[in-house]
Amino acid sequence: MNRSVWLILAGCVALAGCSPAISPALQQESGPKVGFAELAAHPEKYQGQTKILGGEVMQVQPLGRGSLLSLDQRELDRHLFPGGGASGGTFLVESDEWLNSATYQPKSKVTVAGVVAGQRNGLLVLKAKQIKFWEGPTWEKWYHPVPPEWYDSDPSMEYWFTPPYFDPWRGSSTP
Repeated sequence: MNRSVWLILAGCVALAGCSPAISPALQQESGPKVGFAELAAHPEKYQGQTKILGGEVMQVQPLGRGSLLSLDQRELDRHLFPGGGASGGTFLVESDEWLNSATYQPKSKVTVAGVVAGQRNGLLVLKAKQIKFWEGPTWEKWYHPVPPEWYDSDPSMEYWFTPPYFDPWRGSSTP
């Protein structure tokens, strides 16, 4: 009995990790993939259609009872994760939910399924149906905790003010 409970629990945890970023129903509704350049250039052609885009957060602004999310577009991989390649441009996402700016910090990665709502200030606008928050930003401060101005950008002093020093979370590294 006890063994079967653990087996069922392990199966549930494994399946939870395999859930899709965007619901299968929205993936089907989005239809064939359209390139971002085409979508941004001719939003009126796709008005009212559901599309899936992803990228890095640039800014979150309150918008009435919801939020306006500015994203720097990135290509999505097969798991709908925004990659680190070149930007395709900027687009806006209107959300009916309030998005906390402490969570949606600049350079955070998100995937959005939404309805094409046209343009605003020359930028493509999606009305969000589902937003998947992937991860927060990797801070440069983590890799360079002390600004170079503090040691006058002197290469001989850089060793003392920057990694590699032992860090229990990153392991040890050698200079």
